[in-house]
Amino acid sequence: MSNRTTIWIRDALVITFSIYIVVSISAVSWDNLKVVDSAPDTCKTGCPPLTNFPEDGYYHYTNSITFDWDPVSVNYRVSVTDDDTNELVFDGNFTNSNTATTGRLPVGSYFVRVYYTGISGSTFDTYPILKSELVDIVKESGEKLTILWSEVTVSYAIEIKLHSESDGNLNLAIVHEQNKIEDTEYTYSDFTNGRTYSWSVYAQDSKGYDSVASPLSELNIDTTKFLAFEVFNNWEVPFLLLGVMMVIALQAGVFLAREEKDD
Repeated sequence: MSNRTTIWIRDALVITFSIYIVVSISAVSWDNLKVVDSAPDTCKTGCPPLTNFPEDGYYHYTNSITFDWDPVSVNYRVSVTDDDTNELVFDGNFTNSNTATTGRLPVGSYFVRVYYTGISGSTFDTYPILKSELVDIVKESGEKLTILWSEVTVSYAIEIKLHSESDGNLNLAIVHEQNKIEDTEYTYSDFTNGRTYSWSVYAQDSKGYDSVASPLSELNIDTTKFLAFEVFNNWEVPFLLLGVMMVIALQAGVFLAREEKDD
């Protein structure tokens, strides 16, 4: 095998290895490395919205942030009982819906109740009744009942707190709060550079119930110190830089080997 052929094979292997490194690093599911605390299954008046952005410990380099969270679900229970026998002929739970349809029911009188079972995770002692009525079915062949009720609406409230220290103790002071947010995002721009804040969000429904607030998430605003911390605190960033350096080093080795051969 000639020297030129050996060099081409070596170059091809180096290039293939370099591409492999880049593709492998790019294909890593970085999102799966994030540790997500499990959400509670039950809360007194409803579990908190799941926050998406910014994550806890987030370092931001401008003083405007759009907070983002998932919508919460609203649940109902519909029951239909025979008014003469008190037999339960229909019982169903519904999420984010304000309509239900029973199966075909025979002639008779039926008592319809719609309960508000709250935001997901609610454990009310007694469920508020949204609808209660007596319905007669007179057709001899029977018929289905379509039940409609007024939907309970949900809005959100956000609190932003500033960190400060006094006598060695950490203090959190509310610097901004906003209620009745109809969307699942909110932009705030009145941060002070170089300071640490925390934020949380909770749901408010039109029946007057508030959900539990989401856990406080810390965020830091705009300093060079924070930028350096971000680079070295997230291990994937140095890993990516190492991969790039390896590719450059391998390519430099190939170049120097060619120069040596030419000499």
